[in-house]
Amino acid sequence: MRLIKMFGLAAVAAVAAMAFVGVTPASAGNTQLCNTHKVLTCSNAATDLHLVLASGTVLKLLTSLVTVLCLNELWESSGAGVGALGKPQRVDLTVKTATGCGTTSAHSNCTFTTESFPDATLLKLGLDEGSLEFLSGAMRLQGCGLGLNCLYDLEGFLVAVGAQHVTLNEAPVTELNKFCPEITFDALLETLENRFVLQ
Repeated sequence: MRLIKMFGLAAVAAVAAMAFVGVTPASAGNTQLCNTHKVLTCSNAATDLHLVLASGTVLKLLTSLVTVLCLNELWESSGAGVGALGKPQRVDLTVKTATGCGTTSAHSNCTFTTESFPDATLLKLGLDEGSLEFLSGAMRLQGCGLGLNCLYDLEGFLVAVGAQHVTLNEAPVTELNKFCPEITFDALLETLENRFVLQ
């Protein structure tokens, strides 16, 4: 578990460093999501994506009012969801679900549902290292013993990708309801298959 966290932190640090100095055309090369590769050549391009919470972790929805924990999170992109080699590559989610969400030990007093599935772009920043930016999408948080009914916009949501993981390190989203709390996501998702971000 410690090794997984170290990989996640390294990916976040790399993305943060790139954001600080700016991504240049030389550093942001063509992006290809791959099943297998040889050196820098993609020998088997991926046409779908399947991400779940890393073993032993939870999705945290952090707000000023309450912290919500979700025991399961699933992201999938299938069919035409994963685009061809690009700069960046298009990755549109066809499934995004969170279950077992709550503020109590039963994890059942909140619902966190997808209002519209996100379209996203995947940008390579280095070998097996990049960022995933959501271009659209919305999620709704309801209940939690507070009568919440809050809609959140995922446009501009940016997360680190690398070492077969997607790292949500207190990544913020925009609330669309005036009286709803701001929210950030904290999670480590992993692909169970051998997929990389490559040129």
